[in-house]
Amino acid sequence: MNKRYRVFLLILIGLFLISGISVVSVESYTSRPDFCGSCHIMQKPFKSWKNSEHGAEGVACVECHYAPGEKATWRSKFRGLGQLFTYVSTDDKEVRKRTTVEDRSCLQSDCHETSKFFDKTFQYAEGVRFIHKPHMEKQIEGQTLHCNTCHQHVGDTSHFEVPKTSCYLCHFKKSKFNRERSKCKLCHELPTKSLQSQKKVSKSKSQGKVITHQSLEKSGVLCDSCHHEMIIGKGNVKSLACEVCHDGKETLAKRNNKKVMHQEHVAEQHANCFDCHEPIMHRETAFLDPVRKNCDSCHPNHHSFQKALLVGKAMGGVTETPSLMDHARTNCLGCHNQKKIRKGEVVFFADERACVKCHTKEHARMLDRWEKDLQASFKSFRELQAEVKSEMNKKGVSSKMKAQARKILKAARSKLAMVENGNGIHNKKYSLLLINDAVISFEDWLDQLEGSE
Repeated sequence: MNKRYRVFLLILIGLFLISGISVVSVESYTSRPDFCGSCHIMQKPFKSWKNSEHGAEGVACVECHYAPGEKATWRSKFRGLGQLFTYVSTDDKEVRKRTTVEDRSCLQSDCHETSKFFDKTFQYAEGVRFIHKPHMEKQIEGQTLHCNTCHQHVGDTSHFEVPKTSCYLCHFKKSKFNRERSKCKLCHELPTKSLQSQKKVSKSKSQGKVITHQSLEKSGVLCDSCHHEMIIGKGNVKSLACEVCHDGKETLAKRNNKKVMHQEHVAEQHANCFDCHEPIMHRETAFLDPVRKNCDSCHPNHHSFQKALLVGKAMGGVTETPSLMDHARTNCLGCHNQKKIRKGEVVFFADERACVKCHTKEHARMLDRWEKDLQASFKSFRELQAEVKSEMNKKGVSSKMKAQARKILKAARSKLAMVENGNGIHNKKYSLLLINDAVISFEDWLDQLEGSE
């Protein structure tokens, strides 16, 4: 071999060795948390890591953010280059793309091996118990849970910790108070202290029954009798949340498929819960106003008969007959705009003045006419109802005819209840049709009875 070529080859080998040593040195240096923290876009994550348990124990960033055995692969090298380009090409002060930590990084034998904590009960917060097993084994509507489904990086104060709002969203969204996954005792132990202030300061044994959470539970007293205000918010999907990341028509068409959304975002670790959902709060607040201002608290399905009349759905032999007010999209306040005092409270009533404002002066007498027509219809109904009841109880009436009469009477009563309880004036035409349909059924039965004699 030519001497010149041998010298060139030795120089090349030397450069290769030097570069290899340099690569190892560079890789070692860039794997240190201090290096990560030197980037302007990593200041917040570095600060929160440093103040976390992982930081205190010296767990380096790469030990979690690279899965076991991944750090030496080409994939990780390209990831590193991507991070470098992000650093060089942006003036942003924080990382925009969500990072993920794979479960196998957390569950290594020398970190958080499953057998060490899976069934263990932890005290997550004061009075709150937590067990990993039911969370890691459960799938809800496409949600395959991962470690970082709950352990998230939130703000610049917590690093891979569990924000309480994550618990609240899963446990309270679309769940009835103290039912199923929102059951209070899943997380809380019932306090044992007396709830009576006089019993707390007195040692007398002659004051009667001591009231505690246990005694209330035994007596069947509902938790929301005292704690109704503890859940604030519904965790709805934010307006235009999907459009922040997506603009494809086919992708956006799947937004209402809950299972697909959870599979793509939660199971595949592409987003945090609060990228899409509004938070739900769980805390003590003013305990009277939330109940006082929510009509459904004491009046479940309030004014359902009035609504049914306005909508006018098909019922029995009556075809769909919505109110003209329903067609015009006039809500309750369009007519109920006159204030009156009832039992010390302001209540909004409707009268002819609302009709005149939208229509003509002649409409001032319309409500009275409608009321008279309805009363006449009620009179016919009750007379024929009484006649059917009387005839069906006479001797000689077959059991078949009696059964038919009971069926007719039951259907007729439901029609009358809707018109009376909902105030037939809300949809006069539909109300008259309902009562007339019941009257016809009475007459048909009476004619059939007469023909069978």
